[in-house]
Amino acid sequence: MSSFNLLNLGNQALRSNQSALATVGQNIANVNTDGYSRQIANFSTLPDQSGVQVDSVERITNQFLTQQLWSDLSSYNQTSTYADMSGELDNLLATNTSSVSNALDEYFSALQNVVDDPVSIPNRELFVAESDALVQRFNDLDAHINRQDSNINGILDDVASQINSLAGSIAELNDNIQTATSSGNPANELKDQREELTNQLSELVGVRVIEQGDQFSVFIGNGQPLVVGTSASQMQSLQGDPDSSQNDLALVISGQKITVTDELSGGSIGGLLQYRNEALNSARDELGRMAIGFAESMNTLHSAGMDLNNELGGNLFNDVNSTALQSSRISSKSDNQSTLLKGSSGVEIKDISLLKASDYELTFDNDNSITLTRNSDGQQTRINQLSKVQPEAPATSFTSISDAVAAVDEENEYYFDSASKTLSFQVDGMKVTLNASSELVKGDTFLIQPVRTGAEDLTSKIQDGKKLALASPVRITADTDNQGSGVASVTVTKPNALMTSDATELNPPVDIVFNNTDPLAYTVYDMSEPSNPQLLSSANYEAGKAIELNGYEVVIDSLPTAGDRFSFTFNEDGVSDNRNALALSSLQQQDLFEGGSYQDLYGSLIERVGTSTSASRITMAANKAVLDSTVTAKSSVSGVNLDEEAAKLVQFQQAYQASAQLIKTSQTLFDTLLNSI
Repeated sequence: MSSFNLLNLGNQALRSNQSALATVGQNIANVNTDGYSRQIANFSTLPDQSGVQVDSVERITNQFLTQQLWSDLSSYNQTSTYADMSGELDNLLATNTSSVSNALDEYFSALQNVVDDPVSIPNRELFVAESDALVQRFNDLDAHINRQDSNINGILDDVASQINSLAGSIAELNDNIQTATSSGNPANELKDQREELTNQLSELVGVRVIEQGDQFSVFIGNGQPLVVGTSASQMQSLQGDPDSSQNDLALVISGQKITVTDELSGGSIGGLLQYRNEALNSARDELGRMAIGFAESMNTLHSAGMDLNNELGGNLFNDVNSTALQSSRISSKSDNQSTLLKGSSGVEIKDISLLKASDYELTFDNDNSITLTRNSDGQQTRINQLSKVQPEAPATSFTSISDAVAAVDEENEYYFDSASKTLSFQVDGMKVTLNASSELVKGDTFLIQPVRTGAEDLTSKIQDGKKLALASPVRITADTDNQGSGVASVTVTKPNALMTSDATELNPPVDIVFNNTDPLAYTVYDMSEPSNPQLLSSANYEAGKAIELNGYEVVIDSLPTAGDRFSFTFNEDGVSDNRNALALSSLQQQDLFEGGSYQDLYGSLIERVGTSTSASRITMAANKAVLDSTVTAKSSVSGVNLDEEAAKLVQFQQAYQASAQLIKTSQTLFDTLLNSI
């Protein structure tokens, strides 16, 4: 080998080892740089013993581990976000200062005081104050929950902006990488930056990345393109449709907005949307159902009582079926062809025992068919010549009412008139009426929220303790000559029909007189003119069976005998009567809802949220362990090991020195050759 070839070998070896040393130095310098992947210089020998060269500086990574890291980041951040939000809700519901259960205890305790002494004005005023406090507790708790909803909207706005920034940067890096590789320049650091940005994107939303050569394409949801090559789509946080209180997320692709809210999962967005759908809305619906049921049951009994002014009681709380509230419970999608008429369209609460803590989506399939979907469990009710379809259950027929909307007053009844553009049906304890200005057509969609704002809408209507209707308006007088053990009780069923027009007497006052002995029978007399009683009705006596009268019903228990008489008159000045107060107090223990009493419902809500929170924390811990394992595995492949780099540093330093010595030797040989001439 000539001294020239030896010099050439030395130069090539020197440059190659210098490049390797530079690569090792780059690794050491970036040992603490997030997302940096270690690099190695790849050597190859030149043919005919002509030396060595560095073919490339390779970035060490593992595609499987990288994809797994993105998946694990998305899963962990979803469960972490859900657990944090759910924990806040759990604390809110269970804390004494915000708990509705504690306020209910105070309310019924004050009610018991007026049961014990209905004449006491201080006791009455205390009960009014506790009623206000309970209403405020419902309002405040709902406001706190609603504030979480508003916070989620704000977070979605911010996250959408972050996603747009990251997607734009990834697209720009795709362009820069393409430019660099096309010109033969290394792009390892650019690829690291792109991968790190994708890590950050995965923390926000679940992604699917497809690598095509040096390019990344990023997809979200059900395959919607976020980044394709050097172009990025824009994500927008928009006012919800038809629920304007909750933001939707849309992807703008080629100028067209595509709503992707229901398709997104993973990352903090997935956690927020999951929490909103599964926990937040459910909690607010349950609280609203409880508030509506509380107001309706209390109002029904209170309106059947009599106050200290000898007047029938009004509503103790707000009317849950006011025109405004009925209208507010239904909203139309913005692209509907039909328009609902306000005031004649709405949702009326009919039976609180059947009411569900859910919202519903109503869709017109065609002229003769609609589908109602209960969002809490996905159950569908299809009206198509109107049959109710339940998953894995026999179909239950609806009954068509041909008269009018007002005639629909039972479960599974409906009225539809295409000419008047009116539909009304009753299901799940609510009566839904749609009256449109134009024909209801295929694709029209409506959101029904019968209980969502129930706690927010709750208000107290009585501020004067004297107006509390704690007495029964019907006085029962058993004749002093009665020989039997019969005991009469009264339940007011229709307060508006109870009194005469001047509100001074029952309409009419009656006597029930027992006669005959085999079988025992009774006769009802109109005692408007005591000197001239009028026969109203007569029947055989059945123990415990209600006797229907005008606006109230009577039950006579035990064993009345022939000749016994019971008189029923207006309970004027019955200030010490506490029968209606007792009835109001008894509501605390009654199973008024599907799920129990007021406090049973609230206890179940706390338990459900607490269980969900605990489960999410367990899942979060498991996902964190999986994520840490993946990070460790990826770091073992792509991370910089200083011990390893130190060994390489010595290796390439010695090789560099040997290469320099090779050059020196070639020079010595060349000098010797020149001197020999």
